[in-house]
Amino acid sequence: MVPRVDEDATSANSALRHRSPGVGDDDAKGAFTPALVDEDGDELAGPIDQAEEEERKKMIASFDHDSSYVPTTGWKSYTPFRQIIFLYKLFFSRQFFVHRVVGLFFLLQYAAAFYLYFLDYPGFRASPLVWSLPATGLFQSITAVYTFTFLPKKAKDGGYFGDKSILSYPFIIENSFYAMILFFQWTYYDDTLFKYISGSVVIEQAIVFFPYVLRTQWPKTSFRDSYDNKRNRSAARDLFFSVAITVTKMFYIWAKHYIGYFLNYARFMNRMNDEEIQYIYYILVFSSFATTISIFLQTLKFKKYIGARTSFVTYFLSYFGTFYGFVRIDPIFYRNLDLTLLTLGGVLLNFRGWELQWGYQLAVCLLLNASRGAGLDMGEFLGKPFLYVGQSVPAA
Repeated sequence: MVPRVDEDATSANSALRHRSPGVGDDDAKGAFTPALVDEDGDELAGPIDQAEEEERKKMIASFDHDSSYVPTTGWKSYTPFRQIIFLYKLFFSRQFFVHRVVGLFFLLQYAAAFYLYFLDYPGFRASPLVWSLPATGLFQSITAVYTFTFLPKKAKDGGYFGDKSILSYPFIIENSFYAMILFFQWTYYDDTLFKYISGSVVIEQAIVFFPYVLRTQWPKTSFRDSYDNKRNRSAARDLFFSVAITVTKMFYIWAKHYIGYFLNYARFMNRMNDEEIQYIYYILVFSSFATTISIFLQTLKFKKYIGARTSFVTYFLSYFGTFYGFVRIDPIFYRNLDLTLLTLGGVLLNFRGWELQWGYQLAVCLLLNASRGAGLDMGEFLGKPFLYVGQSVPAA
């Protein structure tokens, strides 16, 4: 939904876009070169891709009758009544009804999980939230795939990084993959569900060792394309989002290998004790924010309910939640030096061809399965006991 603007602002923007060369603002050569601006009159950091712009206009038009819109400028937007109406329409409008209600269900569960984790951890572990929260996040990502089919399908990037961007349809589909592997990890660390997953063989082996083989069935957006596509951000925000993309890419590499592979390897080898699992759930709680609620933040940004930088900074804070969880159990990297080094090998091969990456994961799969099958930790299995020196950690 396009935010309403007053008549004077509209006229000013129109004049900025359509004024003719040579009328005022002459440069030293006597000719005027108009700046690249968008419909709000903001200068853009790069040239406009016409095909992408047409897709963007179609997407905006699809929201024209979205009744959840409430103006966010002027004194009227701050009245409690209007805010209540906004929230009601945001979640219960007929347009995209299923997606809205599932999103609300996720947010309510997330609030309950957050509360229980910090104030009643035993109650949190015993609650169905350890599987229902990530399951709802996965279902929400699937409803998004079937809801937002009108989003740009040939965008240069995912559209997440910018104050002038909209999410692309490939990005929406791609997010369902991350919701799926997050759902697996939540359930993998639940003691009851772990017994079923480890007995499934195929599911466990596929997700622990070969999730990025499955990843090929989903579209892929690129950080590089996000960085290069300056159409999605204004000149004033170019530096901010350029840095944001770089930092997010670094976090993604860390999360892929150490939140993903490393923690799954450790659970596969049954290395984690109760104190460590408590902080792993801390990591998972914030990972759910980064995977699912971060998309909701884009909705609020698009409706101009929050700013683009506020949206990203809120998302960025979830990074630190996951890092803090690792800080509290950082000795696991030394005590599980074998798994730490195996994961590091995957990091070093991350930017190589898929053949090397998949071949490496196959070798890791065979090694860990042989070690687990022999009933030995990997240090004993390889005759290098220093590689694994125990799993106990002091209580928090």
